[in-house]
Amino acid sequence: MAIILVAVALAALAAGVMLRSSPATAPVGRTVSSYFGTPPAWPGPAWKHGIRTASWPELDASAGPAHCGWESITFLTMGWPPGNASPTAASRQYIRDPFGRLQGAHLIGSFAHNPALPPDARPYYTYGGLTLYLGSDMDRYVYIVAPYDSERWPRSDPPAECL
Repeated sequence: MAIILVAVALAALAAGVMLRSSPATAPVGRTVSSYFGTPPAWPGPAWKHGIRTASWPELDASAGPAHCGWESITFLTMGWPPGNASPTAASRQYIRDPFGRLQGAHLIGSFAHNPALPPDARPYYTYGGLTLYLGSDMDRYVYIVAPYDSERWPRSDPPAECL
């Protein structure tokens, strides 16, 4: 009987080790790409700033227009300064384009996967398992951090437009 109990315990332990998630097999919602590999249509989902909802025009992260072929690119538009929700106020645009599909954008920097965050970076917005960080380089970048990875999205100045 003791041998059977030991065998069952070892089988349960082995099953638990095999089912454990790792970054290589991260479940949906655990990586930045799981949220934005196929960007949501405009208007994107509402983010949070603390307990307050921050939706468009304060912050929007959604796909670009399909008629320009930009539907696989995420455009993050943020009212400026951060927290500004006026549709007539200044805004900044940051772009997630890991495969370089957007031609002619005026990007101030480059996309990066798993970059080092600036030492002064602070969390500002959240959505699901994601956190948007701003640091002293916010004129150039925002950082999107998920449980298993992170990305640096460059700013486009002037914002990319499609007519």
